[in-house]
Amino acid sequence: MKIYRCKRCNYIYVDEEQEIPFEEVGNEWKCPKCRSSKNFFVEKANPK
Repeated sequence: MKIYRCKRCNYIYVDEEQEIPFEEVGNEWKCPKCRSSKNFFVEKANPK
């Protein structure tokens, strides 16, 4: 499971909860919370 966090608003994108893995989302994709572009997201460490 991969988790990505928006650096602007802290929105969390969890691959397992979405239809498309984050790495496959197009560059036109925007954060649903703050509308930041995909490059504002960072991968978080996997909690185990």
